[in-house]
Amino acid sequence: MYWFIVLFPLLIYPWGIDPYYTTTKANYLYLFVLGYWLFIFFRKKQRTLIPEKGEKTPFALLIIFLCLIEISTAFSNYTYTSVHGTIDRKEGLITFFSYCSMFLFSYRLLDIRKVTKLISGAAIVSAIVSIYAILQHYSLDFLPRNSAMRNYSGTYTFFDNPNFFGSYLVLSFLISLTVYLTVNKKNVNIFYFLTLCLTFIALLFSNTRSAYLGIFCGTVFLTVFVVYKRKHLWKKWSLLAVSLLLIAVIINFSEKGHYFNRASTILSESYQVVTNQSTGYEGSSRLFIWKKSLPLVKDFFWIGSGPDTFEFIFPATPEERQIYLGDANIIVDKAHNEYLQIAVTLGTPALLVYLLFVFSILSKAFQAVKRAADKEKVILLGLISVVIGYLIQAFFNISTVPVAPIFWALLGITLAKSESLLRKNTLPVTHIEKSISA
Repeated sequence: MYWFIVLFPLLIYPWGIDPYYTTTKANYLYLFVLGYWLFIFFRKKQRTLIPEKGEKTPFALLIIFLCLIEISTAFSNYTYTSVHGTIDRKEGLITFFSYCSMFLFSYRLLDIRKVTKLISGAAIVSAIVSIYAILQHYSLDFLPRNSAMRNYSGTYTFFDNPNFFGSYLVLSFLISLTVYLTVNKKNVNIFYFLTLCLTFIALLFSNTRSAYLGIFCGTVFLTVFVVYKRKHLWKKWSLLAVSLLLIAVIINFSEKGHYFNRASTILSESYQVVTNQSTGYEGSSRLFIWKKSLPLVKDFFWIGSGPDTFEFIFPATPEERQIYLGDANIIVDKAHNEYLQIAVTLGTPALLVYLLFVFSILSKAFQAVKRAADKEKVILLGLISVVIGYLIQAFFNISTVPVAPIFWALLGITLAKSESLLRKNTLPVTHIEKSISA
């Protein structure tokens, strides 16, 4: 489990006529989940998957969410796609079952004492991925590209799409940042500093504004709740902040202001939407897709249209697709908003259960923070920042097989870590009360 989570970003098969990593990663995911379930049943470890009394709320919500997906699949008019997913996305019932399994495995079976080691390993892999992203930006990548990306100048590495890569960078940057704040050895500290710089450069090259926003919010969260209250981290934090700013200025200057202009559109387009001056092109035409998709929530309110069936029900005309998306025949297979996607394809009850599920984990994590010792507190706050950053970027992005299993595993790790700390009751009550009052 540890090695699969750490190495999943690198699990690709770059050979063949037209290598597409989403399909490859889906196959790796299915094989791993199947193998792990067989291991559990042969070793008769089924009972270990059931949480202890008083800790069953997230577990129950997960089961309800999976049941709602199964109901949506059973009543869908597109049964095959609902089970297997579309050819390029692969987010059908089987994949959702795999996501839930990843959560359950990491929650109940992963050794909680290895959490620090796991996030350190994930940070190291992110450095490898970021180096390849930088090479790719300058057309020095050595692996074959799929047909859709052969003439594309952007950076997407092992994730098929810059937006997917951006959502991965939200996870990897905030994980690396958490490790950076906890290490004390000089050489190790330098390594994670360089890792963060490489990841930041890859982030800029991804051109993914949702990732910019997710990382910004996650970083602000860590600044307020971790760095601000610990003066010994101020020097380390300042050094990193100044370095990243210099990197941004240099890269932006070398590419004629492209990245600052790209980031500034987050504010300008938000202002247009808030002041009712929107044109539909905001967010790379996401606003147009959202406006066309919102009526579908009512039409498919209870059970949705079926997992991964968005392309069959999206109502835009060829003329509208030509105007807003540049191609009358383009297929829109995602709502480009994870929450809207769930509401339309799985149903509004499934969306509410999913949000309650994530909220229950965050609620448990914040409870545990109050009782944790300092290093454990920083690690847990780092995991919370990862979840928050991902949830924010998901408002403008989509769930995807190359990234979602890592997020679901981190949800499980966050819950397991929180419950472990709550059981230990690490600090005495008097100290807890002082921390809360402070």
